Amino acid sequence: MKKYPFKFLDSYQREDRGVFFGRDEEINALYEMVFQSATVLVYGASGTGKTSLINCGLAGKFQQHDWHDLMIRRGADINTSLELALEKAGGKIEKGFDETKYQDEWEVESYKADQELTPISKSIRAVYQKSFRPVYLIFDQFEELFILGSISEQQIFIETIIGILQSGQPVKLIFSIREEYLGYLADFERAIPQLLRKKLRVEPMNLEKVKQVIKGAATLENSLISIKKGEEDAVAESIFHKIKGDKKSLTIQLPFLQVFLDKLYLNITGDKKRESPAEFTLDNVNEMGEIGDILSNFLEEQVADISKELKGKYPSLKPELTWKILSPFATLEGTKDPITKKELYDRLPDLDQQMVNDVVEAFSNNRLLRYNENTDTFEISHDSLAKPIAEKRSVEETALLEIKRLVKSQVGVKEEAREFFTEKQLIYIEPYLCKFKTNPEEQNWIEKSEKFIQEQKELALKNKLLEYSKKRREKRKWIAIIMSILLISAAFVLFKSIESKQKEISSLQEKLDDQLKLDRTQELLRLVMKGRGEKYENLSDSALSKILYKERTFPLDSLIEIKASFSPSNTYTDNKRNNNFTFWLDVPSFRKEEIMEVRYNFCQGFYDRVRVSKDPTSSFSIGYLGWGVCPTMKIDVVLQTGDTIPINFPFKNYIENLLNNS
Repeated sequence: MKKYPFKFLDSYQREDRGVFFGRDEEINALYEMVFQSATVLVYGASGTGKTSLINCGLAGKFQQHDWHDLMIRRGADINTSLELALEKAGGKIEKGFDETKYQDEWEVESYKADQELTPISKSIRAVYQKSFRPVYLIFDQFEELFILGSISEQQIFIETIIGILQSGQPVKLIFSIREEYLGYLADFERAIPQLLRKKLRVEPMNLEKVKQVIKGAATLENSLISIKKGEEDAVAESIFHKIKGDKKSLTIQLPFLQVFLDKLYLNITGDKKRESPAEFTLDNVNEMGEIGDILSNFLEEQVADISKELKGKYPSLKPELTWKILSPFATLEGTKDPITKKELYDRLPDLDQQMVNDVVEAFSNNRLLRYNENTDTFEISHDSLAKPIAEKRSVEETALLEIKRLVKSQVGVKEEAREFFTEKQLIYIEPYLCKFKTNPEEQNWIEKSEKFIQEQKELALKNKLLEYSKKRREKRKWIAIIMSILLISAAFVLFKSIESKQKEISSLQEKLDDQLKLDRTQELLRLVMKGRGEKYENLSDSALSKILYKERTFPLDSLIEIKASFSPSNTYTDNKRNNNFTFWLDVPSFRKEEIMEVRYNFCQGFYDRVRVSKDPTSSFSIGYLGWGVCPTMKIDVVLQTGDTIPINFPFKNYIENLLNNS
């Protein structure tokens, strides 16, 4: 029976080793490493095929009796996932189990009788004793522990790994991680120095490897794919250059190749069941046209198709809403985030749950989402799809995810080690609390933080009162001295002086009492609005509250305004007076810290074409020669988060209005 040789975005497994091409060097290197060290680290960019290299390439090098692999993903907690994987493999220790019953000669010689094994190490030993095959614990997508896990979860896992390595059990540990997260392993390496001693970087696909993949799939026995005779190398090279495009690179990403080959097959056959034979020719490849960003374009097509398919049932389902349903499956960093249906509903409280179900089912049918029965979660089929999904988020969605992470990170450690939310954090969190569900523990910690801040304010006021009282007592002491002196010379003058001082003290006490009666909102309002300018001085508290609420809760891009002024220059070009323009950014001062820099991209005719301002509200002047006016000027506001707010300044209209009025 003919077989379709491509896996699309699915990883290759042991049974696929006959169709796994292009990785012989990495497979052999990894095979040697597992015999040289108890721990091996496999790293590389997203989409380089790390999981397939281990599950298919490395696994295929072993005989069945020499390889007992347990694939472990973090799930909700990596420690729980490890326990469940071992228990499922037969590592559950029943009560009354005789641990020495199946002890073999290897263990008697190497295991110290006086050494107490950890529960996990005992489970590993039980797994080994039931099959007498070395256990390979494979921690796939290990970066999830640092992206999604708490500090407590990470510390427990480090202690678990130390216990495993010290147990003397026949076990190997393989960690697979995206290379941009290698820095997160610093604490891990300090506790386990051998972690990075044996590591393998999985490189992207170069032209030679692409040829091996395409020609291997075409020459495979019973393959549905063939290549026109005499065009084998030309077809492979054309596919490689189509995917690479204009990039100055000698490699391409594996997911791009997988999606391209699947798309090429569908263009030739139109068979979505992938049962029809297809011959790849150079003409077929050239007909694919411009490819661009394959994954982003592929996702755009899928979202558009699903939105159109379900439009009849859900008239409100536009592509923007479909993207919103897909968004929770990617983290802020652009990695996979496995979630349950219930968690998805909680993240999308305003959407019809049946519509969410149908969209998830459609993505699953199109192999973009995958269901994991062990954890009852859905996740994106490939990590490389997460980044373009994350990039489609709105500013509000991103802010909501940042707030959820902030809340979970604060509550994710033991209570005795937690820090209260600051007042600034609470102000940031408050407008979004109604948009996602907090669990009782998170809500309790937010309330405790609010109470703590209020207590600190009251304490500060009490200390201020005590300080004032101390000064008042000192004043009374001096008054008593003065009274004694004045009694000798002039009782009447002393009486008047005492009366005056008592009135002054009473007045100060009344002012202090009034200050203590100010509520939190009025106090915060005055602190924030202090020194904001004359236009705020005569506004009521109610009006100031509305302004402050808008400035602290609205998305930053809605608060930014480009300001400019114009003045004639002392220089001339072609007997025409040049002009100076002054530019600056108008933004609430307490939101300035969210901005990293402002990039002004000027039109032809300016002395400088690009200006970068680190202080967004700081103005600067720039000369204009009076030619090359363009309709709009692009200004990029770069946020501390790495996001960019693009602003198009109507430069042409502005110039014409100013010059006409000058």
